[in-house]
Amino acid sequence: MFSRFKKLTFVFVILIFSFSFGCTQGENSLEKKYGEDIHYFFGLEALGKKDFEKAKKKFTRCAQKGSYYPARKSFEQLVLLGNVQERIKLCSEFVKKYDDDDAKLFACKILVQEKEFALALDVTEDLDLSQASNELVRLRLDLMAKKKDARLEQTIYDWFTQRRISSDHYNFYRENAHDELEEVLFGDANSDGIISGFSLALSSVQQFRIALYRGNYNAAYEMLDEIRDLTIARKAVPLTYQLIADIGRACVNGSKDNIANAEFFVELAADENFPDSKMKYYSLIYSGLLYNKNDSYRRRALKQFEAAIPYAADEREYDQALWYYLQSCLKISIEEAVAGLKKYCATWNDADYFDDFFDSLCVLLFSGGKWNPFPEIYSVVKDYASPLTVSKFAYLAARMIQEEFVEGDDNQIENLFKVAAECQSGTYAYYNFLAAKRLGFSTQQIDDLFFGKEFETIPADEENFLDEKILSARKLLLGYADFGFWENIYNEWLKFFEQDKYIIDIETVAKLSAFLRELDDGKNNCYSKSLRMISRTVNVHRGRIPREVFLLLYPQDFSEEVNAACAEFEMDDYVMYALIRTESFFEVQAQSHAGAVGLTQLMESTAADCAARLKVQNYDLNDSATNVRFGTYYLSNLMSRLDGSKILALFAYNAGLTNVRRWIRTSKIQFDTQGKISSDLFLETLPFAETRDYGRRVISAAAMYAWLYDGLNPCDIVGEMM
Repeated sequence: MFSRFKKLTFVFVILIFSFSFGCTQGENSLEKKYGEDIHYFFGLEALGKKDFEKAKKKFTRCAQKGSYYPARKSFEQLVLLGNVQERIKLCSEFVKKYDDDDAKLFACKILVQEKEFALALDVTEDLDLSQASNELVRLRLDLMAKKKDARLEQTIYDWFTQRRISSDHYNFYRENAHDELEEVLFGDANSDGIISGFSLALSSVQQFRIALYRGNYNAAYEMLDEIRDLTIARKAVPLTYQLIADIGRACVNGSKDNIANAEFFVELAADENFPDSKMKYYSLIYSGLLYNKNDSYRRRALKQFEAAIPYAADEREYDQALWYYLQSCLKISIEEAVAGLKKYCATWNDADYFDDFFDSLCVLLFSGGKWNPFPEIYSVVKDYASPLTVSKFAYLAARMIQEEFVEGDDNQIENLFKVAAECQSGTYAYYNFLAAKRLGFSTQQIDDLFFGKEFETIPADEENFLDEKILSARKLLLGYADFGFWENIYNEWLKFFEQDKYIIDIETVAKLSAFLRELDDGKNNCYSKSLRMISRTVNVHRGRIPREVFLLLYPQDFSEEVNAACAEFEMDDYVMYALIRTESFFEVQAQSHAGAVGLTQLMESTAADCAARLKVQNYDLNDSATNVRFGTYYLSNLMSRLDGSKILALFAYNAGLTNVRRWIRTSKIQFDTQGKISSDLFLETLPFAETRDYGRRVISAAAMYAWLYDGLNPCDIVGEMM
């Protein structure tokens, strides 16, 4: 049963987001809200009732008068509803009006279905093979084969060498390699048996890249001389930067002759016959990676990574080269890494990209017993690192002074803790809570620190400043909710998010997320979809957010199952909600690569042991009640074996009891103590990055749940769990 506070909280979030969905507004209100776009949704309703004539009328009106996305969707529906002649005619009009790859793919599928292969081939004529969707390229290749287009081989080669190899390439190769090799080796029945050098080269390059895609590095390395001969020595086929990167991968993973291979890339980067900057960039990167495999050549590696930086084609490549440079600095010494940060931290583009570097740096500092660099690193990066990293190093710098590992005074400690507490690090509040606890923050102070004001509504006279497509995209998604087409929401939102993370604003996503949560029946994964939508949106949002968004970020889904299991095994519900959120994002059917199953991500062997101890003979880990019960029991059992410590039990849940006991022994050596080590510092010494991150996330989430639903001070919860 909900406590009174929980009931009020639940009612609060429902009231906030009960805004126009389903039948909560009359048709007049919806017409005012959506204007001409309403006819797209009316058309979908008519389609569902198989009233095709009405549907066509509604789609036609929206296609002519609606905003961009509802109009485009309406046009697609008109194509699908037309007869053969209409479909063919409308496909041509559709591609002319919406001249992008998505439009071409949609039209091509229709044209191929109607066996209009020549028209479909024309539609795909100007594809950028390095950027177009693989599905669209595959369609074009199939069409070229049907029409016996003489450009087929060159197109296949370009597709296989101008972009990352993918499952689409692999499937294409598996479907076509046998026939191609037969033709290459023996000629077809209509040929004179003479096989072009290009055909043989294409086959070799395909096999090389597929071997790498499958992780068969030794086989790929054995082919390296042939690939170098084809692309560099004889220039039988073009060398691309993707091939250079794959040659590098083959050398890094398939050979121990690191220095000779590194020298090859150094020469390639200097070769004036290959002036392309991306080729130079990847040649320098892989020479650095190969030098870095030998301790005696780390300075050379450093030089190569630094030389690659000016050749970066975009912000991603720049950050990648700089990341390699800083990691290489770290392999030389802590001092070198700090010097590298001083030199370059003001120049990176995506501060979040370097969080894992700082995590590695932190572990090395702890493992080496080097405490003095913490305050210095904080001072260097405080204006440039991500809020998470700033919060982390401010907190740890304060702790180093507090533990008297580093000289400093109480004012410094307080100022550093204040910075750590107030950093706007999104939902990753671990260091915020730790610092706030040290400062003795009240619940009200935490509220003021985290919660933003209500969403700011865009005034009508300012909407014109937003791109029409952005407003149209938001209206499309809200319309799916208002008219009950919930199945469309998640996939359409995901397309927009992958196109541009900021197209759909946080207020719109919050409304959609709340709507999806109300629909979940425990089987359709709306819980996890709702959480993924709001979580990914908040992660790219800088600044504070309203309380109601936090309630969506930390939902109490499967409350009956959690409450029952927690009552049975005397576990705090906020701990289990935090564990489930971290493990599976409330997805009942979740399954990890390692084979962990369900809401609490239990391995089959662990579940079997739990079942035996609980005397359960038949069970299904995809059953939410069973999975939560077993997971709660398992965590409770680990706590009992670790002196009741929740944090150690969580580490053991993630990495195993044996590892945790070994880490405790190792950390005592690092801190030169036989006594109890502070849990916040112990966490930073763990050798598994996954377990360190897991601990932070579960503790932070548990504090959030206790704060949001029970009105408890999250600082107290952190203290209790640590």
